[in-house]
Amino acid sequence: MSDTAQQIAERAIATHGAAAAARLYRESEAAHYSEAQWCDSASDERRKLQLAEGYGRIAAIIEQLTGKA
Repeated sequence: MSDTAQQIAERAIATHGAAAAARLYRESEAAHYSEAQWCDSASDERRKLQLAEGYGRIAAIIEQLTGKA
């Protein structure tokens, strides 16, 4: 069974601290959005966009949990 976004966010906060965890996930989100622009196939582009959205959701949860929203 895979972890929920909330569990991943909580583990990231515990591991990296709130500010660093949010920054890491926001940077990953931005990187995947950027990479999606250069994909040769629609399926690769969709996969990158889905990853970016996932990183964004986790970053938002981190910000919500730590009052940074």
